[in-house]
Amino acid sequence: MNVSEAIISRRSVRSYKEKQIPEECLHKVIESARMAPSARNKQDWKFVIVQDEEKKDELHEAANGQKFVKEAPTVVVGVATKPEDEMKSGIPTSIVDVTIAMDHMTLKATEEGLGTCWVGAFDQEEVKNILNIPDGCKVVALLPIGYPEEGLEVLYKDRKNPEDITCRDTYY
Repeated sequence: MNVSEAIISRRSVRSYKEKQIPEECLHKVIESARMAPSARNKQDWKFVIVQDEEKKDELHEAANGQKFVKEAPTVVVGVATKPEDEMKSGIPTSIVDVTIAMDHMTLKATEEGLGTCWVGAFDQEEVKNILNIPDGCKVVALLPIGYPEEGLEVLYKDRKNPEDITCRDTYY
């Protein structure tokens, strides 16, 4: 599978098989994040890999009771370790960097036949307490990963037309 195929095949998976991810496969997914670009190559991130059933159950509660969070065999929690740092544009550096790295994970997971679902609906402080994340850090997203109940064949994605999301030389 090439990158274009992974982009087209990737979708939000909310139903997973009860099957563990082989360690070498999970390593490839994490390696894709490690190779992601980051501002000034600082890599101000940490990824908490959660496979403990009790912790996943607690994360599920902190994520508004979304049951697929506890049903996935693995949940990767993306943490910005220096969320106060900003680029000259005023945009938070490590939050953007974590987002890029986690997107790399979603695409590599798709290539490996795994499903993911970006979860942004969660209680920041609860997740930090569950995983002992220091106060100075910020949880950016939860990423359940596992083998999807249904395959990853290409499905119709309702997306805007390119001309509706782009403009040339000036904003219009």
